Formats: sequence, C-alpha cells, structure tokens
Amino acid sequence: MNGQQVWVRCEPWCVTDHVAENERFLEDVTHEGAAVDLLVPRPDGTLRLLASARVLMSDRGGPEDGPMVVVDFEDVQSLYLSPDEVQTAADRVAAFEARLRELGRVAADV
Repeated sequence: MNGQQVWVRCEPWCVTDHVAENERFLEDVTHEGAAVDLLVPRPDGTLRLLASARVLMSDRGGPEDGPMVVVDFEDVQSLYLSPDEVQTAADRVAAFEARLRELGRVAADV
C-alpha cells in the first residue's frame, strides 16, 4: 500500500490480483469474484452480453461494506444487491426464463 506491500486477506471467491491492482490505501482494496454472464444470441449467430453479475466486497470495514452482488447491464447503470435482494432477483430471473421459453414456443407455433 502506497509503496509498501502488505498482506490482504481474501475470501475464497476473490479473483482480484491485489499486487497488480496496486491500491495505494487499504480502504481502496476491493474484492471481486468471477463474473457470471448472461449472453443472448444475435441473428448472425454471435452472442451478445446482456448482463453480468459478480460478488464485490470492500475492505473499509463498515457494515455496509459486506459482500454485495453487482449486476451490470448492457448500456444500463450497475445495480448493487444485498444477499437477500439477490435471492429475490434470482427468483425473478427464473420466472423471466420460464416466460421467455414460453414465448419461444409461441413464436415457433406461428
């Protein structure tokens, strides 16, 4: 930190290379998990990123600095979700997925 290397405790899910990040202050340390991407097919057969989610946690130490799930959308501002909000969001994504499949079946029958 700020020219001196210090040991930083990481959660098992953290994939951040803190040496490469070279944060200047301990309060700048952020732990980030691997991204989970939602890719949608394009007419040309390629896949387009629609949304990406990952676990993120700050080392500031306040109660609001616990692990959060960050959801980034294509061309939309990021959402920061608490663990409880993630469960609700996941339920809504599952419902959307079922509706999307139903729409695909409807479209296939046209």
